Amino acid sequence: MTAQAALVTWKSVADALDLAAWLVHGPSLRIVHANAGAGRLVGRDPQAMVGSLVLELACTPEDQIFWGQSVQDLALGIASRSSVQQAGRDELIAVDRHVTALRGEGTQDLLLMTMRDCSREEAAERALLGQIAQLGSTLDAAADGMLSCDLQGGIRAFNHAWARIWQLPRSLLIQRNDAAIAAHMQSLVQDPAAYGERLSALAQDPMHEARDVLHLADGTVLERRAVPQWTNGHPSGRVFTFRDITLQVRQQAELRLAAQAFESSLDAIFVADQAGVVVRVNPSCEQLWLTDSAAVVGVPVLQFLSALPERGRLMEQVRQAWSQGNVWEGELFLPRPGAGTTVVRLSWVALRDAAGALTQSIGFMQDLTPQHAAERRVEELAYRDVLTGLPNRLSFGQRVSQAIDEAQGSGTGFAIMLLDLDRFRNINDSLGHPFGDRALRVVAHRLQDCLHHSDMLCRIGGDEFVVYLHAANAGGAEAVARRVMEAVARPCVVDDMTLSLQCSIGLTLFPQDARTVDELISQADAAMNRVKERGRGSFGFYQPRMSADLLPRMKLEHALRQALQQGHMAVHYQPQVDLESGAIVGAEALVRWTDPELGAVPPSQFIPLAEETGYIATLGAWVMDRAIDDAAQWAAAGEQLSVAVNVSAIEFRQAGFIERVTSLLARHGLAPHLLELELTESVLLNDVEEMEARIAALAAMGVSLAIDDFGTGYSSLAYLKRLKIHKLKIDQSFVRGLPQDEGDRAIVQAITSMGSALQMKVLAEGVETEAQRQALRQMPCAYYQGFLCSPALPADEFRTLATLRHTLRG
Repeated sequence: MTAQAALVTWKSVADALDLAAWLVHGPSLRIVHANAGAGRLVGRDPQAMVGSLVLELACTPEDQIFWGQSVQDLALGIASRSSVQQAGRDELIAVDRHVTALRGEGTQDLLLMTMRDCSREEAAERALLGQIAQLGSTLDAAADGMLSCDLQGGIRAFNHAWARIWQLPRSLLIQRNDAAIAAHMQSLVQDPAAYGERLSALAQDPMHEARDVLHLADGTVLERRAVPQWTNGHPSGRVFTFRDITLQVRQQAELRLAAQAFESSLDAIFVADQAGVVVRVNPSCEQLWLTDSAAVVGVPVLQFLSALPERGRLMEQVRQAWSQGNVWEGELFLPRPGAGTTVVRLSWVALRDAAGALTQSIGFMQDLTPQHAAERRVEELAYRDVLTGLPNRLSFGQRVSQAIDEAQGSGTGFAIMLLDLDRFRNINDSLGHPFGDRALRVVAHRLQDCLHHSDMLCRIGGDEFVVYLHAANAGGAEAVARRVMEAVARPCVVDDMTLSLQCSIGLTLFPQDARTVDELISQADAAMNRVKERGRGSFGFYQPRMSADLLPRMKLEHALRQALQQGHMAVHYQPQVDLESGAIVGAEALVRWTDPELGAVPPSQFIPLAEETGYIATLGAWVMDRAIDDAAQWAAAGEQLSVAVNVSAIEFRQAGFIERVTSLLARHGLAPHLLELELTESVLLNDVEEMEARIAALAAMGVSLAIDDFGTGYSSLAYLKRLKIHKLKIDQSFVRGLPQDEGDRAIVQAITSMGSALQMKVLAEGVETEAQRQALRQMPCAYYQGFLCSPALPADEFRTLATLRHTLRG
């Protein structure tokens, strides 16, 4: 086949492709053919592109580098996310770009480049990147000291209260040394040898739960509880809790003389003589023992403990404790006639005379039955979602970890499904969180009905659920996902109100995608976010490139945060023109970013990122300062030009925003009427009363307020009538179709009529043709901005243009 025939053939192939496609001559880098899709994508005549350099389509540094390679390197091809610019448009279009060398007879030196418009995907991707919810730690909020150790006694974690109780030196906190910490603790107790023996005994029996009392050399008395820590049904360590009970012990000793405190104490208290015979009980003790004082005085204490097993061994433990520290403490289970078994905590204190002989003993008992029930409830809550009763993330992690361990022996895989209700926040915002909670319970019940008994459904926060699908492969996971989507989509009746819900689902498989709980959840989250970016209401499986896409975004975010400090940001101004006279009356301040490595980064790429990360407030404050300063300089030079500054919702709601505007106007000497703040409609729909007060305060100062992109949000005559708005800006999406598109004409006509009726100025954005200007003039619309006059310009160039227009008109 000749080269000419091959070229004809490949032109036919390119024309048949649904994608934008170009045939490029490798050595010269000139376009030899472009299909219709290529013309639509870049807004140019395909025939007009023939013969031009392919470098004219390169809009990114990466493209420049690629096309700068040798022919041999170009033949290796490339496949990546890139950008392309439409003719006459400022913003870039995101594309999936592929370049490959054609193989075969007659195709030497020919490259095929295809592009797919993925701007919608790119916009959705910037809109939301979920974050994985984290369990909060309550360790340092506890009043008791807590210490977690492994089975060998090595320290895993501790809280501040533990470090304070044990007077841990700063040197040991800064540079951990387990052996030094253990020696420090042992040095503080009154009996280091007994302390060490007790720790050794606990180490030999890792399943044993113990409570004891420690006496420190400085007189502090600590209650220590040691409980085993379990992992997958096996002890993996031990948790110690320490409570300072010094004051409690002193108070208990003083009860011998405090009769009033004795009678009113909520603790059940008995006093026994040196032989262990009861000599007095308080009312709480009578209630606990279900008897009266007459029936118990003169009866040995062991009479009431006779139902306990190993009674004699208990008394040996008590006497041994008395010989060491005068107090024995422990929990007892006391059966009471007709009242079942009662759990009590007994602190039995020995009282001695000056010679050290035992004279009396006092027992303090607390009914722990409610406390034990509460502890069981707390433990249940630790593993359950309070709202739905479903297992929570902690339970889910344990179940999946168990499945991973089991899979290592059996080779059985499973699937993880992450589910999020689409736009559920709108329900909470409009109908209230109690209503939303009831809707979540209905959804949870429906989801549970879609699963097998061996699966696990968990709620991990908000409207997000995660599901463990036991032994599920890709086909099984897809079947469950479809059942779930159908179940959620069924009309949902809550409080006599019918709701229509949908969900987005991300799926990941073990062991193909990941081998840990966190990685599986993260990958399912990435898959779910990709579904949301592509329109929501569907499901998708994790793909490895989803994780790879996060790196460029992280780099962009880092560069964005450095841009202001390093002087890479600038404020440009797009003229705002009087439609009738053609005079430039003002300008909109627009931020521009040129990065040394990334090149010119379009606002459509970094503004959503700044909003998502909260950096928009810092960026907006800087833009406002520069814009007011520039406008003040124009005014000082005789050019009374207003400047319009976009204000984000985050910035507008900040405390002190009005004071900051006032301060900037005063510092730069700009008259308030020359400043216009542009707000989006969404800013005005939350906390309406507060927004009304802020807008009224700004209007009272003389600052103008404009609604930006009017018609694309939740337009409402109610807030237009109520708030002191001076200008409506028609979004360019409605201007673009003028004058041919009847729908756009009707919308623009309605907005201009509304503005006229409400005595508001109307400005059209994105005016690029004379036909559009004439159509707007007939409606009539007061002002316009767009490429027909000029793109956004640096401050000096804008001032020159404004002066020139003024001179020509004069």
